[in-house]
Amino acid sequence: MYTILLTERNILFTEPPTNLNNYLVSNAYLEYSAFLLSDIEYFLLYTDIPTKASKFSQVEKRFQDIQELILTSRNHYLSSNTAFHKPFKLHFDYLNWFYDVTLKDFNETLKTPDESGIFDKETLDVIETASRFFDALQAYLPMKHNEFFLYESAKLSSKAFTDCFIAGETILSGNTKLSMELTESALDMLERAYQSVDEESYRRQEYDALTISLNPRSQEYLSFKHYQDLHKIYIASCYQENVLLKQLFYVSSLDVDESTSDETLDNIGETIELICEKMPDFAATRNESALLMLRSNLITAGQEMDDLEMLFPPKEFSSILKSNSYNYLNNLPVKVTH
Repeated sequence: MYTILLTERNILFTEPPTNLNNYLVSNAYLEYSAFLLSDIEYFLLYTDIPTKASKFSQVEKRFQDIQELILTSRNHYLSSNTAFHKPFKLHFDYLNWFYDVTLKDFNETLKTPDESGIFDKETLDVIETASRFFDALQAYLPMKHNEFFLYESAKLSSKAFTDCFIAGETILSGNTKLSMELTESALDMLERAYQSVDEESYRRQEYDALTISLNPRSQEYLSFKHYQDLHKIYIASCYQENVLLKQLFYVSSLDVDESTSDETLDNIGETIELICEKMPDFAATRNESALLMLRSNLITAGQEMDDLEMLFPPKEFSSILKSNSYNYLNNLPVKVTH
C-alpha cells in the first residue's frame, strides 16, 4: 500500500503571486495529465476488445504525451522559486501512482473482460489509495476553498464503495443504503463547492496569479467570469455523475424477497441497466469539462498547449449546460454572511 505522509494544513496563499503562479501552472499540468489518464481508464473500461485493438497505438502515444506533460510540470516547477514543495511533490507522487495503475490496466487490455459485476479487492484497494491521496492533498487548502469541498466529495464517493462493499460482492449485495447516504453527503459537498466559487476570494487570487505576466489584449486571454464559469461546469459534471450513482444505490437497496413479483424484479433490473448505460457518458462529460478547464487555465497563464483529442469523449458535451444538475446548482440560494 502506498504510504502518504502527514501534511501541514492550509499553507497555500501564503506566498507572493509569482510563487503561487509557479505552483498553479506546474500543478495544472499534473491535473491535466490525471484527467487524460482518466480518459484512458474509461476507454479501457467501456469499449470492446476490437475497438481497443484498433486504437492500441493511439493509447500508447497518449501515455507518451502524458509522460511529456509530467516532465514539463517538473521542469516548470524547478525553473522558479520552488515554494509549496510538499503539496507539489504529493501531486507529483499521486500522478505517477495513477499513471502506473492505468498503464497496468492497459497492458492487460486485450484480456477477456470480467463482466460479472463483482467488486474485486484490487479495484477497492485502488479506490482506497486514491482517497488517501485526496485526504492528504485537501490538507493544504483553506477549509472554505472550493477544491477543499471537491476533495471532501471525492472522499465520500470513495467511501460509498470501500466502506460498503467487500471483494466478491455485487451492487446488489453490499450495504447500498449506506452507499446512498454517503453519496448524498458527497452531493452536499459539491453544492458547497459550487457556491464557494463565487463566495470566497481564493479563486480571484488564483486567477490574478495565473495571469500575472499575461497581456490582457492577448487573443488567448480568459476573463475572470469565463474562468469561473468553466470551474462551475466542471463541478456540475461531477454533481451529475454523483446523482446517477445515488439513483443506482437507491434502486439497488430496494428490499426484495421471495414474495417480490417477477414484474417488480424485471423493473428493478431494467432501471439498473438504464442507469448503468448513462454512466460512461456522464464520466466522459466530467473528464472533458476538466480537460477544457485546465487547458484554458494553462493557456491563460501563457503556456503552449496541444489540443489532445479524447479517446472516450461524451456524446454531446454541451448537454451539461442544459442538465438538471447545472440548472439546480445555478439556482442555489446565495448564502448570507453575517
